Amino acid sequence: MKIGLINPNKILKYAAVHLGIGYIASYARMIHKDLDISILDTRISKKEEIDAFINTKYDLVGITSTSQVFLEAIEIANKIKTVYPNSPICIGGAHPSTVKEESLDGFPFDYAIFGEGEISFSKLIGHIKGEVNISTINGLIYKDKTGSIIRNLPSEIIRDINKIPFPAYDLFNMSAYPQHRITTSRGCPFNCVFCNSHTLWTNRWRKRSTENLIEEIKILNSKYKRKTIVFNDDSFNIDAKRVINFCDELISQKLNIIWSTSIRVDLLTPEIATKMKQAGCYNVSIGIESANNEILKKMNKKTTIEKITNGISILRNAGIDVMGQFMIGNPGDNLDTVIESIEYAKSSKLTSVEFYTALPYKDSLLWEYVKEHGKLLVNVESYEYHTIEPRIIYDTPEFSYNDRLKAIELAKENGFYDALSKDKKMWFLDIGKNIAKNLQRIFTGKFGNKIYLLLRNLYRKTK
Repeated sequence: MKIGLINPNKILKYAAVHLGIGYIASYARMIHKDLDISILDTRISKKEEIDAFINTKYDLVGITSTSQVFLEAIEIANKIKTVYPNSPICIGGAHPSTVKEESLDGFPFDYAIFGEGEISFSKLIGHIKGEVNISTINGLIYKDKTGSIIRNLPSEIIRDINKIPFPAYDLFNMSAYPQHRITTSRGCPFNCVFCNSHTLWTNRWRKRSTENLIEEIKILNSKYKRKTIVFNDDSFNIDAKRVINFCDELISQKLNIIWSTSIRVDLLTPEIATKMKQAGCYNVSIGIESANNEILKKMNKKTTIEKITNGISILRNAGIDVMGQFMIGNPGDNLDTVIESIEYAKSSKLTSVEFYTALPYKDSLLWEYVKEHGKLLVNVESYEYHTIEPRIIYDTPEFSYNDRLKAIELAKENGFYDALSKDKKMWFLDIGKNIAKNLQRIFTGKFGNKIYLLLRNLYRKTK
């Protein structure tokens, strides 16, 4: 049985292995032994490779999509349907998990999977084979014979994620990616107003074991060459003991990797930061969002700017770079509080800063807030938010459109604003990262790591 999996991501800033479809593929191969799976990544594929994929007949095509790339997913699906009108296409990922039935209504998709997708997609394959009744597939949305859209019950989460096979790296062109990426946990126990990741993972935090992670790192290093590693969890350090144990293993086994991740900085201690540095951590990203405590409270961040400042100092004292992420336009925000955040970013010990505009995605607390207290300024769906320039989707009585525009301009003037736009030189980003990656392969071990970090610092200052 031929399965085609697609990662539409031409507009995204960085080329990266899509671990979601990697897991979908590995789990499906574990259940079904007769699969011939191909993966298309539009960010790294040449036109002829994309055309060849579209002109290949598959028994089932799966497309992963965030709201950000949903327009590209539609475009690809329409091309497939033009060539093979009866080819079944399933859309999955964050966007359908958020909007549910809306992802099928009027679009060229036959199925949608919401929530964690490994089990649901594998059972959908069984349905295509004629082995599984479609009504029994939890986590599936589909069109019946009359064209009506049916949503089945939600799928159960996989409680022990150690049992999921490693992503099917063999199906990717691994040499095309500048970094390795690993997910060490799923879910987030917090519930910030702007976030709706719970629609995909739920708020139950599930962790992988240290042994499981070390095994995957060794496989990546041996089969696909040494690269820097990004642990792309929502929050890497929910469990302090696990972090320390993991770092101890990296050190004792002398894996000599360098890595970065996202953390809750208010959960940090000097002991953890020192251990992370010793184990090869060179950079972390932290969601600060605002330097105003009242705004943090309204955002349900469960922290304070004092705790954040202390955590930044701990990281910098340990020798770890810190990238601070801020948002413009969350509940209670106004021009003065954004200026407060900009001034904080300028005077802080952060090594890099990015500001984003808050976007009201459905099934988030921010969406509910905007409906009650604000006004939508554009008549577009969430998958069109990223086509709006400037990216101001709504306003509130305390934060008008003009004030939001001033806030964005102030962030831009300080080099902090990071919205996708047509002038992004993605080819330059890729060349810089790939040069560093290749030098790291040539000069292995700690010396290669030092060269990588040196180039990274030069690149960061000139981009």
